[in-house]
Amino acid sequence: MIMKRFSFLSLSAAVTLTLLSGCAGQKGTTGNSKYTLAAETYPFRIQLDKEKEPETSEITLYFVNGGDIPYVALSEYMPFVGSIYADDKLGIPAAEYEFSHTADNHTLVKRKDNEAIMDINTAEDTISFIGYDYFTAAPKSSLLMSVITVSENGRGGVSGLFQDSGGSYERSGETLIDFDMKEYLIDLIEVDGECYIPLQTVNDLLVSQNYVYVVFNREKVIASSYGSSVLDEMYEAPTGTMSEEFARFNYNELRFMLDTFYGLKAEHNITNFGDFFASTNLFMDLSGTDPKAFDNAIRRLTMKYFDDGHSGLLKKSYLGGMDDPNDAEAKVSMFDDIGTSSNDRVWEGMRIKGIRAGYYPDHPEMDPYEGTGEVWLYEEFGDTAVITFDSFDVKKKDYYKDADLSNPQDTIELIAYANQQITREDSPVKNVVVDLSCNGGGAADAAVFLISWLRTDNIGVVTLKNTLTGAQSVGAYNADVNLDGEFDFDDSLPIEINRYILTSDQSFSCGNLVPTALKGKPCVTLLGKTSGGGSCVVRSCTSASGAVFAVSSSNQISSMKNGSLYNADEGAEPDFAISRYETFYDREALVDFIHNLP
Repeated sequence: MIMKRFSFLSLSAAVTLTLLSGCAGQKGTTGNSKYTLAAETYPFRIQLDKEKEPETSEITLYFVNGGDIPYVALSEYMPFVGSIYADDKLGIPAAEYEFSHTADNHTLVKRKDNEAIMDINTAEDTISFIGYDYFTAAPKSSLLMSVITVSENGRGGVSGLFQDSGGSYERSGETLIDFDMKEYLIDLIEVDGECYIPLQTVNDLLVSQNYVYVVFNREKVIASSYGSSVLDEMYEAPTGTMSEEFARFNYNELRFMLDTFYGLKAEHNITNFGDFFASTNLFMDLSGTDPKAFDNAIRRLTMKYFDDGHSGLLKKSYLGGMDDPNDAEAKVSMFDDIGTSSNDRVWEGMRIKGIRAGYYPDHPEMDPYEGTGEVWLYEEFGDTAVITFDSFDVKKKDYYKDADLSNPQDTIELIAYANQQITREDSPVKNVVVDLSCNGGGAADAAVFLISWLRTDNIGVVTLKNTLTGAQSVGAYNADVNLDGEFDFDDSLPIEINRYILTSDQSFSCGNLVPTALKGKPCVTLLGKTSGGGSCVVRSCTSASGAVFAVSSSNQISSMKNGSLYNADEGAEPDFAISRYETFYDREALVDFIHNLP
């Protein structure tokens, strides 16, 4: 249970604990003490940037009373947590922490830069925060929550292509929040001023929102950013089953994480996940000792019950082994004939791409069955330019030095190239259409780049709210679209150009963010069908057993009207509906439609 309150609790009696340390695997007994801890050292494989090689260090894990649930000493693990924020290119340092211990079983962890506090009461098994939003924000970032990381100097995003326009503002959430870990049977331990917390609990609270997966496979600990190859090393460990104690912890930690951070609980009519699991056929598989059953239950949970487009099983646990596409039990996926909206979305997308491919026989990549289905095109039809791309993609490179506009390879280069063509001398272009009808999302930097370009003031605005704390932020950014090092009106389309966005129910995530952010703005007209939603920022999750999955997080993209925030999950309605997909992709017909708009 999450309680939005805070209190320091004093106890007259302290819990006596004994730490037995030394060589890996050493264990011992302690007379009358409640706990014995055994320290074991493991390789720690870290790859927080997928473009760089993994680093290898060591990590000490602690096991309680001969059990197999891995704990970390908080003072030893928090430096790694702080290092996740560091970004030399943006001038963002690692977060640093101070530790103290009180006589009544409280361990206090304070952020040095903003004095936000995490308080662990090991007697009552509670974790409390004074300023959770500040405790988990990147140091020197301009906002507590943002899809674009901008440092205190006002510059940020990929290659420093963005600056804060001066219009950003925020509202912090609840100052005092308690997490009652007793409800989840999660034991927090203190001995001699050191606090020990399960590795998975710390990762769920402080690591996973940074798109970092941490997995312990009984042989090593692996910390991997999204897309890093090092995560596959977890499968080097042997498969097996879970002990009953570990299975209970695995289930209860999952409940805690989802109760706390799943951003669409209200929309799914979920009060708490214990009751929810009991009301479905998921409980036995999620609480049992069979890792394959657990993994497939996560697959059913995310694909059938959540069905929100951002949730899904990414990798089965090392205990169950890598997914076998021929395994009938692993067939529960978005391609199953299960009749859910995500399934409909996939197959409808295939149909749309098939129709579109019929109008572009010279582009085999548009064939949804033979090619990738991804499209990157800039075209002109008389006075109308059409820009088509099916995902928001950025490369981690210096666009000021390495951008190749003659052969665009990602969204940044494609938009920069389109801007160059549309604004060339004697350009005939009077209308610009951005086709997001098959765009399933991607990198937020690229989406904000597009929003800024389409607005006449070159200010891309993205609004977020945190469903956990109630925090809100409005990020307003200029983008250097013409890559000249300056932020000015030359980075927007000329004001006389008519701007259109073409959407369908396939316009998902960032493909929904763009029309949502521009809905109702006088500079842009929405065409087609209502966009497909996908309002929550993705949260990168692991289970204690090593399953890797994603869910919609508590950071929720919102639309703003009259100063109020609204969930963007229902999508943006078009200003002018187009009922037939054939009109979408017959570009001559689309241009005629635009010419005849009132």
